[in-house]
Amino acid sequence: MTATVPERPIILRRVQMSAAAWALLCESTSATLGLHNEQPAGAQAAPLEEEAAAAAWAELNSLDISPGPGEVKRQWMGAVALLLTAPITVTARATYNGVSTTSVLGLRAGRGLAAHQRHLSEREGQGTVITGSEDSMEITLFDEENVWGAAARLLPPLDVVRAAAKAAPLDAKPPAVLGAGTDPATLPEPVASLVNDEDANITLSVVTAMQGMPTRIWAGMWSVKDDRLYSVTTRVSETPELRLTEVPAGHIANELVFAVVGAHDALAAAQKEEAK
Repeated sequence: MTATVPERPIILRRVQMSAAAWALLCESTSATLGLHNEQPAGAQAAPLEEEAAAAAWAELNSLDISPGPGEVKRQWMGAVALLLTAPITVTARATYNGVSTTSVLGLRAGRGLAAHQRHLSEREGQGTVITGSEDSMEITLFDEENVWGAAARLLPPLDVVRAAAKAAPLDAKPPAVLGAGTDPATLPEPVASLVNDEDANITLSVVTAMQGMPTRIWAGMWSVKDDRLYSVTTRVSETPELRLTEVPAGHIANELVFAVVGAHDALAAAQKEEAK
């Protein structure tokens, strides 16, 4: 009789910590390993005051991440380094119900680490303004094959947003086109509601970066209104345009998975070229 091997969970490890503790963890890892990277999500640019640093080290110790001030356990240093040096970085930003979020997911060698933070936001005109950030970071470790599952749980809790991958049909409805001189007061529905009062907004980017190759960037944007999902694209030319196309639930997952596959293809091609 063959024993059934249980499936690995999407999230292998999840830890909640203060923004200060996360900043200190990243700073210590960078210093120890000699890394020179931009600040990850939630990390503070300014160094912590002595008292705040002591409190952050105590917090990391209580989470079993640090054995003592100035020290980080090897497995955690490796996990944080994964994010700081990842050749593929997914960044997700979303706004829903007065809350905005920023999530950064680093992918390397089949593993991924995500750093997630929530922000308070307000509508201002036809845009959203962040008014503050929570002093809390959610850090999760996952297998890269579950990148969509790891990313989806950090996005707005709407079925059309979190649905499994599904491509847009070839006979999709034609997009609504907004030109640079379009008067917002004359917009037809559902375009008017999307521009003036959308339920949720999601942007994703996938950045592929490796020494010796040009940085490769993919980006996508979506808007939700009344349980309908719309892809938002722009065209920059002499006559700039914004296009809104209704797409099926699962379109976000489909686009992200393809973007990550494309990122791996770009890395493989660069490594092959370098080996010549």
